[in-house]
Amino acid sequence: MAVGATRRLTRTLELRHVFALSTGAMFSAGLFLLPGLAAAKAGPAAVVAYLIAGLLAVPAMLSVSELATALPKAGGAYYFLERALGPAVGTITGFGTWLSLVLKDAFALVGMSAYLVLIVDVDGKTLALVLIAFFTLINVVGSKTTASVQLLLVVFVLAMMGWFLAEGLWDIQNRGFENSNLDPFFTTGTSGVVAVIGLVFVSYGGLTNVASAAEEIDDPSRRIPLGMTLSLVVGTMVYTLGVLVAVAVVPAEVLHKDLAPIHTAAEALMPSFGAWLIVVAALAAFASALNAGILAAARYPMAMARDGLMPVRAGGLSRFGTPATGVIATGLAIALVVVAFDAEAIAKLASAFVLLILGLVNVAVLVLRAARIQSYAPAFRAPFYPWLQFAGIAVSAVLILKLGTTAQLFMLGVIGVSLGWYAAYGRSRVKRVGAIRHVFERWGKGVDRGLDREMSAAMAGHGLRSDDDYTGLIARAAVLSVSSGTDIAEAAERVSAVLSDRIGLPREIVSQRFLETGSLWIQPSDDHPTATPVALFDAIDDDQLVIVRAADGIRIPAAWGGSGERVNALFFLAGTAVNPGRSLRLAGELAGYLHGGARLIGSAGTEAEVKSALLPGLTLRQYALIPEGSDAGLIGERVGDIAWLDGVELSAITRFGILMPIDPDLVLEPDDQLTMLGPDAMMPPAGQPAPLASTIS
Repeated sequence: MAVGATRRLTRTLELRHVFALSTGAMFSAGLFLLPGLAAAKAGPAAVVAYLIAGLLAVPAMLSVSELATALPKAGGAYYFLERALGPAVGTITGFGTWLSLVLKDAFALVGMSAYLVLIVDVDGKTLALVLIAFFTLINVVGSKTTASVQLLLVVFVLAMMGWFLAEGLWDIQNRGFENSNLDPFFTTGTSGVVAVIGLVFVSYGGLTNVASAAEEIDDPSRRIPLGMTLSLVVGTMVYTLGVLVAVAVVPAEVLHKDLAPIHTAAEALMPSFGAWLIVVAALAAFASALNAGILAAARYPMAMARDGLMPVRAGGLSRFGTPATGVIATGLAIALVVVAFDAEAIAKLASAFVLLILGLVNVAVLVLRAARIQSYAPAFRAPFYPWLQFAGIAVSAVLILKLGTTAQLFMLGVIGVSLGWYAAYGRSRVKRVGAIRHVFERWGKGVDRGLDREMSAAMAGHGLRSDDDYTGLIARAAVLSVSSGTDIAEAAERVSAVLSDRIGLPREIVSQRFLETGSLWIQPSDDHPTATPVALFDAIDDDQLVIVRAADGIRIPAAWGGSGERVNALFFLAGTAVNPGRSLRLAGELAGYLHGGARLIGSAGTEAEVKSALLPGLTLRQYALIPEGSDAGLIGERVGDIAWLDGVELSAITRFGILMPIDPDLVLEPDDQLTMLGPDAMMPPAGQPAPLASTIS
């Protein structure tokens, strides 16, 4: 196993980091270098091309948001497309996306060279290679370090561009349209604008790169869609207005040959100090794009190695918890492109791959929704399905055709090499198929039931939200014990009998649903291995849990998603199909506790101790209301009239084996069982009366 292969990425990135990574990946050569090349082909109407390109990026942005909230895993577009369309397309996507990011980063370095020569008389390419080495190093050190640097760079760039735009728009207003360089506007007609849209689309390609770091984002369900939306809105405004100012202020004969057009415009609008700050801002933008690009690109070799499509060493994490092999390979590839290609060639090649991948992302959404996999439960769903996705596919196809023969042939060449690599290396190592097989169920055995389990595990990685009632799930759980020799089918029958009473479905249907879903995670352990089968039901609103303990172990056969392992406890989670994301997040939280705390469950002597073991920092107690017992005073009381100790809550009421709703008007009766939950320090020892704030007579 490669060094670091067992290390895990950690969720340390917040909304500001998501915005910074996405925005920083956009602001570079597309703003500070490309306007001159675009204006040479479309005249002042290049402004419209930038605006339209931003609008055309919306379908892909929404589709990526949906996929990233359903599958928050490292690898971004590669991971989505591999799971949706299969490993052959996944190989094309992995290599293609990695290469597009390499090309975009190289494009940023070409622009950086053009601005660097304005400050010092040095060889731009040599200095660019030094900067590649620097950003490769900080990406090896850690993603949070990377994202924090990114945030500082993006804030500075936005501040300087705000100053530039204020000066420029004021100047345009004073000059008037006729006295600016905007007249005539459509110098090459609408055909020139359409051709330039494909060229400048690379400017927005970095928008979706943040999805490749989804495994490191805290609460990706909310922060990825919001961060990407904010980034696209801000990016489109700055691009459109920035290009408008440059085109209006800089004469065409100068602009069309200028590789530093924003600086040239700043010299005409701002004091010399401000113009130099624009140079610094441009360098910061190039640096932030390079930084974000390396971070995103390095996750693709890692994700492919995880799936067996690349050697395992490519997926290893360094002692800093980062994919060092992918980072270094990306840095070397960027250096090679900088030396070999010019700016316009790099822009066209990068745009071609960006458009290809974003078109396939829209296909992935169509496939995954049509597959009807229960565990495909995105927290954000792209609107206007399927028309939005069809529009996104059409946009990609049309713009690729406008980029010219060279870009198209290069793209086809990479596709051919990718398929050759898959045939020679990946096919024999990967047995998985894509979700597209679920669409065509008539292919029978081609359907990959393991995909449901993998999507469940990915969704569970989101972490809990504030309104996910994990403590309530544990408090109302039923706990069963089975004798030696019991197999999983018998255990499932007993569980189904309990759940049948709770959710109102025949036990045969409940048992069959768990078997059909095939979503089962195993938490290995030397002394107390466990497994968590998950199934979703239309008939329930609240998630239900039944815990089955087996001291001598229960074997998990292949039909249930195992490979003959023996476990000492099974946690059957019946989730609600109305909100599958919540059910899978609860399952993920439960699995997290089982990963390290299963031993306490095995040694627990009572149901309350079993549940307390799943609630670190909290203690659960159960109190039976027996007329002659110490809590007899609670019989006949309304639930809403009882005052418990601060921090203690009534989590469940069981009456004759049936869970009762915790209603303030519910009157407690003899033989009711109360489940109380509170901090360890507040809960009385076992055998003591319930934790009341005041005595009830």
